[in-house]
Amino acid sequence: MRYWWVNQKQTHRHEIAGGYLWSPKRKRNGARNQFYENMREASPGDVVLAYWDGAIRGYGVVQSYCYDCPRPDGFSEGWEAIGYKVSVEFEVLAYPLSPKAHLEEIRPLLPAIYSPLHPETGNGLQSVYLAELPLAMGELLVALLNAKDLQIAATSHEASLEVVSPVEQARSQWEALAEGQVRAQAELSTTERDALVKARRGQGLFRENVAKVEKACRITGVSIPSFLIASHIKPWRHSSNQERLDGNNGLLLSPSIDCLFDRGFISFADNGHVLVSPVANQDALLRMGVNVAERPNVGAFNPAQRKYLEFHRTEIFLRVG
Repeated sequence: MRYWWVNQKQTHRHEIAGGYLWSPKRKRNGARNQFYENMREASPGDVVLAYWDGAIRGYGVVQSYCYDCPRPDGFSEGWEAIGYKVSVEFEVLAYPLSPKAHLEEIRPLLPAIYSPLHPETGNGLQSVYLAELPLAMGELLVALLNAKDLQIAATSHEASLEVVSPVEQARSQWEALAEGQVRAQAELSTTERDALVKARRGQGLFRENVAKVEKACRITGVSIPSFLIASHIKPWRHSSNQERLDGNNGLLLSPSIDCLFDRGFISFADNGHVLVSPVANQDALLRMGVNVAERPNVGAFNPAQRKYLEFHRTEIFLRVG
């Protein structure tokens, strides 16, 4: 279990009530932001301390791994349309905690970099969104909150690979909306629209195109077509119509491997090395067909596939830092 600090400012109204954290993927200038990248490190069971108006006023327990999601209603349209989302079960505190009142205790425990508080004033830093807290600092803040008659569980939690319904629901709604947009494209023939819709489910022309490039699951070696899923490398929801049907934008994967790849627990380097997310449960990976100890290599990918794999590694793969 890890402790996180979120500076919510005006967004707390939407995030606390909606049960989530949401951030853009990048700064407005296109640069990476560590506080947004931290969204990809949060795991089920982590504790989030929510800070706004000068105090810790809420806390939550993470319910899902990070997943990509359109910008929620109520967020500035100045942010990019697609960002990172984490489901969190929040509770507003009856007795907020002012860090300034305990700054002498907190100051020695502040992280050396990416601190959520100014070490001299105790003010929340406006440039910070989601910051990881050192274990000792997280435990201190929880102890101070519990001293106010609040009981926040501080037990360790081993993240699982179970399907989390909010993630699936959000993704389904997003893709259903995109599918509706495809069906409304009058410039496409009925055959073209049907092919694109079927591609969302790994069927039809897309599957045929993938089968011309891939012959078996890269990890399990299964080659019986009825046992394999045609999985997009760059997800259907992110792809252009051309990319949605491109056979190089697909892999034939066994169902368990498709699940891991789709949710960002594994990815692939261009040379074929299997990349494993630090948040993934090692025992569960083994049971699902990925032997991490063997550091498997599944064979190099062609240049066209590498373009799509770069997107998967950058936007979907759950990695630290």
